[in-house]
Formats: sequence, structure tokens, C-alpha cells
Amino acid sequence: MKEKIVKNLVDLTYGSNNDVKIAAINALGDYKCSIEQQEAINRLLVLCDDYNKDIAIASISSLSKLAKFFTDL
Repeated sequence: MKEKIVKNLVDLTYGSNNDVKIAAINALGDYKCSIEQQEAINRLLVLCDDYNKDIAIASISSLSKLAKFFTDL
């Protein structure tokens, strides 16, 4: 179930509604299981360079929240 949740959140980051994108990005950052799925981390890394500064900031913040759970640093 958690894989499906993360996948749905990642899919929402590809939409055209920036408010929905930001909400999905924030949810990924709040959901510890996101670190188990490389697709989610890769997507957040890509979004750090988004032209929309609010999306970039949300992505950076989410990665920062998840960083404490990374064990292979």
C-alpha cells in the first residue's frame, strides 16, 4: 500500500496545477516511506531545479526532512 501512495504522490508532481504539485511534494517529505522508493527521491531532486521557485523550495525542504532517514550517506 505504501508503494502505491508514494507512486500516486510522485505522479501528482507531473501535473500542471502548481498548488497540487507543492502539496504532493510536501506530502512526500512528510512520508518516511518515500526514502524506500528511488523514483520519489529522483523526482524531488529534479524538482529542486524547477523554474517555479515555490516548487524548488518545497522539494528542497522535503529532501531535507527525508535526509535524516538516509542510512547510506
